[in-house]
Amino acid sequence: MSMARRNRTNRIAIGAGRVAECPPTAAAAQAAGARPVEYVRAWSPTAARLTLGLVLLWFGLHELVQPSLWTGYVPVISQTSHFAVAMVLLHGWLLSILGVALVLGIAPQMAAGISALLLLEIVLSLSITGGVSDIVARDVGVLGLAVAVFASDGQRLVLRG
Repeated sequence: MSMARRNRTNRIAIGAGRVAECPPTAAAAQAAGARPVEYVRAWSPTAARLTLGLVLLWFGLHELVQPSLWTGYVPVISQTSHFAVAMVLLHGWLLSILGVALVLGIAPQMAAGISALLLLEIVLSLSITGGVSDIVARDVGVLGLAVAVFASDGQRLVLRG
């Protein structure tokens, strides 16, 4: 197999006529005369992952600090029951763990996939119990962000084993 070499379009020839795309580094992009949009394109999956992680962490911590404010969102259970509080705490821990995993870059695709499933459940539950609202619209946007992070390639600042 021949040694990899880069050309101006940021493709890598990896031998036997195969070519692979890779995200441009700042130096390589500058050397190739890259435009600012290429920097944004290279870093946008990472920015999306960090943003999703911070949002999940924010809501998770809020649920852990004051679970009684969130028990009204637990469907078909009395808001004052201990079970509702336990469900909110469990949900808060799950959101917090997923948020930390995304921010630190620990298994980001898996964390984003689980987040997307969790957010889909939230959107469906809120839509069925309370109809479409501004909260549902916000959560649909966060769900879209989770799906985008799940499907993205080129993550940077990721912990790898």
